[in-house]
Amino acid sequence: MNIFSEVKEQLTTRQVAESYGLRIRKNGVACCPFHDDRHPSMKVDKNYHCFACGVGGDVIDYTARMYGLSQYNAAKKLVEDFGLHVQTEAMSREERQRLRMEKEERMRIIQIKKRFYRWCEETIELLKDALIQIEDSGQVLYGKPPDVIFSEDYAMILHAEPIINYWLDILCMGSEQEKKELFMQGRKEVEQVAGNVRKWSRCLMERCRESA
Repeated sequence: MNIFSEVKEQLTTRQVAESYGLRIRKNGVACCPFHDDRHPSMKVDKNYHCFACGVGGDVIDYTARMYGLSQYNAAKKLVEDFGLHVQTEAMSREERQRLRMEKEERMRIIQIKKRFYRWCEETIELLKDALIQIEDSGQVLYGKPPDVIFSEDYAMILHAEPIINYWLDILCMGSEQEKKELFMQGRKEVEQVAGNVRKWSRCLMERCRESA
């Protein structure tokens, strides 16, 4: 049995997380320490999983993520911190290669999640700006002739408003899964519609100035 198997056999994530300062409720849920979690969204027992940001794993993974360690150094830390009777002989070449690949995969996932959360924040502002442009477009039409009021530009702006509100509802109040689906499947359309609103609004403003 290697160091990883021995550590996981002797410790649970809940034991370790509580020892390292995480407050866990009786039902096994806690605020996730790996993102800004205002409502408990992490389930902690033998392993752990956060239903908000998606991170999860075993006791060694938790320690590695918490302290920025490799899997091997995290296992050694647990052996030392909890006084486990475990052999810590050097890893084989295959074990080192496996751990390196696991680390690369974790880093890839972390980068994707960072990109996702940044996109959500930036897109909320982008869509709010689009709604402001839609409102401004309606205000400049007061007193304008029918050919401007019923222009194709303004019709397209009004057509875009419901879908923009729908996307904002998802990003501000939707579930994590709904946000991920929008990010994976709809982000190009979101950016295209917001860009079109800017273009249509600009064209409408020019028509209004010409008709003044």
